[in-house]
Amino acid sequence: MTPARSIELDPKNHIASIVKAIDVLEAFKGDRAELSLAALMTKCGHSRTTMYRILNTLEVAGWVERTRSADYRLTLRVFELASAVLGSFDLRTEASHVMSELAARFDEHVYLLVPDGGRAVCLDMIESSQPIRVMVLSVGRSLPLYLGGAPVALLAELEETALPQVLESRPMLTPAGDEITEEELRATLAETRRRGYSISVGDVTPGVAALGACIRDRKGHAVAALSIGGLSSDMSAERQSEMAAALIDGALTVSRRLGFTG
Repeated sequence: MTPARSIELDPKNHIASIVKAIDVLEAFKGDRAELSLAALMTKCGHSRTTMYRILNTLEVAGWVERTRSADYRLTLRVFELASAVLGSFDLRTEASHVMSELAARFDEHVYLLVPDGGRAVCLDMIESSQPIRVMVLSVGRSLPLYLGGAPVALLAELEETALPQVLESRPMLTPAGDEITEEELRATLAETRRRGYSISVGDVTPGVAALGACIRDRKGHAVAALSIGGLSSDMSAERQSEMAAALIDGALTVSRRLGFTG
């Protein structure tokens, strides 16, 4: 019999029943996806009555379910929660290597953004070593999905689900006060998909250009975007082409590390 976990906490500051429920959830670690009531009692060291109450509670909450053989197994809710946590760590960790390579190669600002409703939030960034600061975003700050390299790249892939939220914020204005119409935005998104990456020139900051390319998860969904940008005057056609190719390749590298096989 495996005893329940040892707790070195003030009993006044924790709820013992929750700790016992976590013990039950963790009992499913290992090769067996389904466990009987007796097996769970052996693993956790709880009495039949206690185990039955815990399992009933977890079943009502949607964390475990009964099988046809009357055994118990975890539901997809547990795996969804784990995937969300692991995904955020994996994304930033895997992207950091590619971001470092892009920053070292081109000495420009490199960003990692994730979608959040009608906006894109900066999850990570690397500054260039150039003395002129053109940086608009910092970690934790966001841009609307209709502005900038990474946001537009994301919106191009998430148009069906995210564009309605973006359009709710109309009029869509640049920081300079110029309005972007729905027709113009849809045309930009279509061109971005055709090209394979986005181009932002002066729509966020005058004189600053950026490129963006999407990162996909194992199901092929766009979950983030990489962006690289600097002064428009430094962005010759040849340099833009070279940066775009490296950015697309970098985004694909991160996607494959996240399980994307397309």
